[in-house]
Amino acid sequence: MDSKINVSINDCVMTLSGVLDHQSVLDITQQGQLWLSNSTAQDCLLDLGSVTYSNSAGIALLLSWLRTARKYKKNLQIISLPKNILTLAQVSGLDELLKQHMHS
Repeated sequence: MDSKINVSINDCVMTLSGVLDHQSVLDITQQGQLWLSNSTAQDCLLDLGSVTYSNSAGIALLLSWLRTARKYKKNLQIISLPKNILTLAQVSGLDELLKQHMHS
């Protein structure tokens, strides 16, 4: 499987497309932290609608970015959380935490 992830940032919106696995998460973790720390907006949106695959590394990434958002007093909302991430979160008991940050 190709570990390619594409990132697009437009001030308060970060869009990810592609695969969230251990390699791609390593590649983009710091980018998301910088986005959250530098964004001028209080409310930030993370759009995952074009993520084609994720494993547990994707959940670790989301938790890391949620911690970063809290550190910088940002409200991070997740758009289009892929079903397999939610399923993995349910297995590990993290689904309610992620649901609190899902944009409706």
